[in-house]
Amino acid sequence: MIRKIMFVALAVLLTAASTGYGQVTPATDGWFVFDVPALAVPDGGLADLSYLNSGGIPDTGFVSVRDGHFVDAEGQRLRLFGTNVTGDSCFPDQGDAALLARRLRQYGFNCLRLHFMDHSWSGSSRDSLWDDPDTGKLSQPSLAKLDRLIAECAANGIYLNLNLHVGREYPGQPTVAGSRAFRYSKNLDRWHEPYIRQMEAFCRDLLGHVNPHTQRRYADEPTIACVEINNENTMIRDELSDLRRLPEPLIGDLQQQWTNWLHKTYGSTEALRKAWDADVVPLGDEQFTNTDAWQAQNAGGAESTLEKDNSRLTWTATQSGSEDWNLQLQYKDLQLDPGRYTLTFRARSRDSLRVSVNVMLDAVPYGNVGLHETIELSPNWQSFTFSGPIKAASAPGKLRLNISLRNKTGQVELDNVRLRPGGGQGLMESDSLEDGVGLPAETAVAAVRLDWMAFLIDTEMATTKRIVQLLKDEIGCKMAVADTQVSYGGVAGVLRESTLSDYVDIHGYWQHPSYTRNDAGHVTSFRIANTSQVADADGGTLARMGVYRIAGRPFSISEYNTPAPNDHGAELLPLFTAVASMQDWDAFYSYTYRDFGKDYANTFMRSYFHLIGRANVLVHAPACSLAFRKGLIATSADGAECRIPVDQVPPLTFQAGTVEDVWRSQGGDPAAVWQRKVTVDLVQSGEDATLSGDASVSPGVRLSDTNQIRWNPNDPDGSWFSLDAPAVRFLIGHVGGRTFDVGDVQFAVHDRDWPGDVPAYACISLVALDGKPLAESQRMLLAASARCENSEMPWNEDRTGFTSNNWGQSPTVSEGVPLDLTVPGGPVRAWRLTADARKAEELPLNNGIMQLRPEHETLWVFLTRQ
Repeated sequence: MIRKIMFVALAVLLTAASTGYGQVTPATDGWFVFDVPALAVPDGGLADLSYLNSGGIPDTGFVSVRDGHFVDAEGQRLRLFGTNVTGDSCFPDQGDAALLARRLRQYGFNCLRLHFMDHSWSGSSRDSLWDDPDTGKLSQPSLAKLDRLIAECAANGIYLNLNLHVGREYPGQPTVAGSRAFRYSKNLDRWHEPYIRQMEAFCRDLLGHVNPHTQRRYADEPTIACVEINNENTMIRDELSDLRRLPEPLIGDLQQQWTNWLHKTYGSTEALRKAWDADVVPLGDEQFTNTDAWQAQNAGGAESTLEKDNSRLTWTATQSGSEDWNLQLQYKDLQLDPGRYTLTFRARSRDSLRVSVNVMLDAVPYGNVGLHETIELSPNWQSFTFSGPIKAASAPGKLRLNISLRNKTGQVELDNVRLRPGGGQGLMESDSLEDGVGLPAETAVAAVRLDWMAFLIDTEMATTKRIVQLLKDEIGCKMAVADTQVSYGGVAGVLRESTLSDYVDIHGYWQHPSYTRNDAGHVTSFRIANTSQVADADGGTLARMGVYRIAGRPFSISEYNTPAPNDHGAELLPLFTAVASMQDWDAFYSYTYRDFGKDYANTFMRSYFHLIGRANVLVHAPACSLAFRKGLIATSADGAECRIPVDQVPPLTFQAGTVEDVWRSQGGDPAAVWQRKVTVDLVQSGEDATLSGDASVSPGVRLSDTNQIRWNPNDPDGSWFSLDAPAVRFLIGHVGGRTFDVGDVQFAVHDRDWPGDVPAYACISLVALDGKPLAESQRMLLAASARCENSEMPWNEDRTGFTSNNWGQSPTVSEGVPLDLTVPGGPVRAWRLTADARKAEELPLNNGIMQLRPEHETLWVFLTRQ
């Protein structure tokens, strides 16, 4: 139940310089310093959940998989709730290792992902696993620090997720100008034999290392719950333009493997030519018949002009906008039936610009439908031909050809731009199975590209199988193993992970920053939309991840964040916990507790993903870890399942791409992830993917099938989300000025100033620390937070980013959420908690109503009942 309330905010209205997009300091009304310690607090304080990890990790027995979930050494269901440390943060100094492990235990975390340890840092002083990455020699000092961290985690009941290939670049790693496709040797070690062998040697050395504190090899370490072979690494994607630019011997190696695969598949050049050439279609009528349909789009402050001279277009951009898409040249009002099309044109750029070209829907939800290419222009005229399928758009509407400058200024000239149905290239006359078949051309027909997709899938899966067998059969790893994130490879990722991995992992970020880089590739500024995921009626990142949950496999999210400095970042843990618990997912790792570096005690909010210093996020960790690990939130009993025939994986990966695309093509709404259980499964036979169960979303207030989640992203008075479980309550969204009855708990959230034309935002969690229903609980923890940022953080006018990489000054300050709380049951007493969860002064109750105000300078309240 929701009621509007008209409260006068206790804080006076801030001046224009300190509201909206302005800077804040500890002197700003409604803001205060609240430094939640990053390392262990003596005795833990009143929010200490250390008891959840009592006994540490047992010396015998390993985490394993049973009935689609993780179980511990005793066969009991194990839910992992934790975080990451990244890069040299994985090698804390000796004293900090113990304090870090204890602090994670105090929050209730029971897992830690060791990420990005294998980058060499090009000779810098940062710690790395490598002494000499070119020879594969590991660093003994770094291993000693890692040994100590593993031992401390074991003593504190913290399981580990060990990452293998994340940031290593192999000797001879080629660079492709203007492309980040092969950064950290990704893609390449999926098929290039010298790199595969170096990966195998690394696995043997690292997992064969004996930890002197435990007297066990890493491969025999029960504290390591799981191993990820690769981080965000696949060759199953269309990177032909980058692959063609690889130097020898890599390009020759790949072409030979492609030819060998075709020989095994077809047997003869004649059979290959017959199959490929049958897909070539004669060219049809010109589609670009109206020169007035060409328009230059300028958004976000961008400025450009378009001159038309017969068939020639001269597009000159003089001012960049605020987003990558702000400078675009478009041919609008296209009406194209699905099928093959050929696009031809000449182009040049006096500024040697790189532009992207694609056909897309010309209305919400937009989205590419085909002919997506990126080209490098030079001052000289070049001819370009692209031929490929245009698929049906995800929603009705006209299409447009879109040419993007990626927000760069300069001039582009185009001449004789033509789009016609049909066309395509089969087997080149110069190619044969005897002499070699080149990589598919830009104009390759669907039969060629479909074979190419099948080749990529087969090649990648063969390498994955080889590494998995190495880990398990030769090295003797006893822990669960996953290859890489399931979404890498789209539909084919489901085949790879369900066939070769013990569990399924994925990454997701709500409003990951969009970066602007200088010529050296360094980030100089960023942009975010800066909205709450609660306000996304499509279900946002949680929905996009959720449709990849494979039936019968544990589902792990090893990177998830609402990156700083999003005004709504407080919802990171509660929103995930509510949906993940209802879905009965298995493992969660916020990314990242420490994002490089070793100054763990410093609470300055130093980067997008760094959690230390984000008090508005961390105060919700005890409630969320307790709720997730102890199963305090009901799980969905039934729901919707997308079934994909195994033999349809290559064409679906080629045509649709992602599981979300398949889901939508069958009439499903991914936002159903917020309401009921969702899975994807492979079946052995069938001509088409199918969707069974209820894949719709409710109109108005969206209610989960457990009756515990209520969500209204379209409420005109402000989007909101609530969770009503016996021992847990969440209220998240633009709830200022309203009263919400979340079960038998009432939250009356006072209005206050907020940027934009929406009510003030808040994220509120209330948990019974003893796990009892709130009406019976004797110990409860309330966390209420909103924004958190460094002093004088230099927001731009619309609070979507910084014009530089200046993150402001210390100290970090938090915004108070004024609210009145009414809990059921007998009388309670309430105390303000300090940032280290110590009991401070008692808060007054007015007729049983606890009143929290910004002048109390806390994000935590402890409630007790006799």
